[in-house]
Amino acid sequence: MKKIILFAICAAFALVTNAQTTTDELQYLQNVIGMKKKQYVEEHLKVNPADATKFWALYDEYELFRGEIGERRVANISEYAKYYTNLTDAKADELTKKSFAVNEEQDKLLQKTYTKMAKEINPLLASRFVQVELYLEALVRKAVTEQIPVMFDSDKKK
Repeated sequence: MKKIILFAICAAFALVTNAQTTTDELQYLQNVIGMKKKQYVEEHLKVNPADATKFWALYDEYELFRGEIGERRVANISEYAKYYTNLTDAKADELTKKSFAVNEEQDKLLQKTYTKMAKEINPLLASRFVQVELYLEALVRKAVTEQIPVMFDSDKKK
């Protein structure tokens, strides 16, 4: 129970601003991969100088929208933490559907960014970008998932 309360407090704190959410996320990634996210992307993609201006403009645009989506993800997790001990079927359904919607938004953003990069730069670089983003997203999801307790079975709560 202490873990749930601590997580709820951390999640609520993370909602204070979009910048804070993005900062927390980026700080976590920095701790895991040992460097800043942009530095990690740069090191693994090795964008040639001729494409750098286009790539980083598209990357920055992607990061702006990804941060907004991350904010909605954190809000949904915070709501789960708020209702965790008294979760009804309706609330569980609502939160799960919100989670699906957020994940769908993230996938659509990544697809849109891939399409732009593939067209404006080249499909190989765009594919490598997607690969790196999916890897980093998996790291964040793993960390979050490890902190979120499984929903109570309503029959066992009684």
